[in-house]
Parts: sequence; structure tokens; C-alpha cells
Amino acid sequence: MTVAELVARMTEAAGSGDPQAAVRAELEALKGDLAGLAETLAYLPGTGGNANQAFFRAPNLSLLKVSFPNGRRTPPHNHGTWANILLLSGSEKNTIYRRTADEQLVREREVVLEPGSIITIPADMAHVAECMGDRPAIGLHVYGTNVLGAERLMWDPETVQPETLDWRTYEPLAQKASGMASAP
Repeated sequence: MTVAELVARMTEAAGSGDPQAAVRAELEALKGDLAGLAETLAYLPGTGGNANQAFFRAPNLSLLKVSFPNGRRTPPHNHGTWANILLLSGSEKNTIYRRTADEQLVREREVVLEPGSIITIPADMAHVAECMGDRPAIGLHVYGTNVLGAERLMWDPETVQPETLDWRTYEPLAQKASGMASAP
């Protein structure tokens, strides 16, 4: 599969009546060839923040290759849209939160992803992702908007207070989150 073919499949799915479900179905079909998909995306390092991870963006779709190194944990954050994530390699724990009307977080569950696992995150949820183990957790992330231009929130991992996602302050919050014993 080429990157162009991957983009075409996801673009068609994103244009359906239920884009999140259609994209998930495409990811389910792709998980049978994780090595081939990883080879297709090998030209991207998957590190350095969303701007360096994105390989396709449109008003209704973003595709990113994301690599979390050992010990990396994100601060709680949302995506400003729905998300589907297919884990290609490594192991990743996602702590899922329901957002209240005043943007407080209520911890709902934890989901551990192994290669071939897919997590679906609705637009009204937030999550923390963390690499489990000594290998990077590498995934194909698919979002229902141009995720680089979406209005998003992040939460301080210590105070769990919401703030507008700002990439200049995201990294210090990620380092703080990575140093904590667990996700808030």
C-alpha cells in the first residue's frame, strides 16, 4: 500500500454518513498487515509534535504517525473531534475521561493497546496516552478534522485544570505528566 492509497481509503471513509465508524472499519481491515503499514509510514519519524507527525490534513480528516518513547505520558487532552488510533508496534495505555459541562474530567477507564489494537475516542472525551514497555508505542492516528487547526483543550496533570491547548506549554505539561506515578 502507498501513502496515496491509504489517504484515499481514509478520505472516502471520512466522507461517509458515519465517518468515525467508517474509518474504524478501514483500520480494522488494515490491521492484518501491520508490517506493511509500518513500512508505508517508515519515512515519518513520528516524533517532534503533531506538526511533524501529520502526513495528511483536510477540513474533515487528519492522518498522523505518532511515536511515544519509553516513559512518555501526555497530559490529559482532547482532539477537538473524534479519533481512531491503530497501534502498529509497542504497547500504549490510554486513560479515558468523560468531560463535564464545565470541562472537568471524570476518569472512565483504561485501555491498553497492543499491536493491532484500535481505540475509538468520541469527540466529547479526553485521554492520556503513555508508552508501556521499553519499545516506542507507534500508531496511526486518524482524526475527524484538521487536528492542527482545531480548538483543543489540555489539562494540567497535577491540578487537572483545563486550558486551551498551546504547543508552547504542552511539552512542559507532558514532562510533568511523564514524571508522575500515574495519569490523574
